[in-house]
Amino acid sequence: MEIRLALNKQRRMAGWTLLELLVTLSVLATLGLTGIPAMQRFVEQHRVVSASNSLITHLNYARNEAVTRHTFVSACPSPDLQHCSGNRWDRGWIIFLDPDRNGQPASENDILRVVHGNERLLMHSGGRYRVRYQPMGGAYGTNLTIRVCGRNGRATPNAVVVSNPGRARVQREVVGLDCS
Repeated sequence: MEIRLALNKQRRMAGWTLLELLVTLSVLATLGLTGIPAMQRFVEQHRVVSASNSLITHLNYARNEAVTRHTFVSACPSPDLQHCSGNRWDRGWIIFLDPDRNGQPASENDILRVVHGNERLLMHSGGRYRVRYQPMGGAYGTNLTIRVCGRNGRATPNAVVVSNPGRARVQREVVGLDCS
């Protein structure tokens, strides 16, 4: 008889009280509310870094093709992914053969790569509208800076810089970079 009473006491104590449940839920809610903004910032920063790395990869490809093919190769923003237009790289860009140096692909066959845009980012190059690589690998004009920013402003922006000799590099987490 005593064994049964002990087992019944253990069974009754196997649940959670309402107070324990409320305390647990409030702790979980507090942790969730403090963790979500940090996670959002982390995800947005990852998007900025990933887009910067992708842009560097494509610019290096364009430079390599110019040297390999012994001709001019350009990279430019292209919302329609067929013609160069504007300075907003977040809408997509193209890399194309540009032997006549007119800044537009002469035909569809001249387009080497098409990169679709990312509406979650803001990428622009200020006053410069394209990167044109010479057959020796150099880039025309002054240094080009492409700003890579998150749309929500949680992430610290990056800058992709193309120098006159044609080298592309990423300047990470640039504080005070104009993202407008």
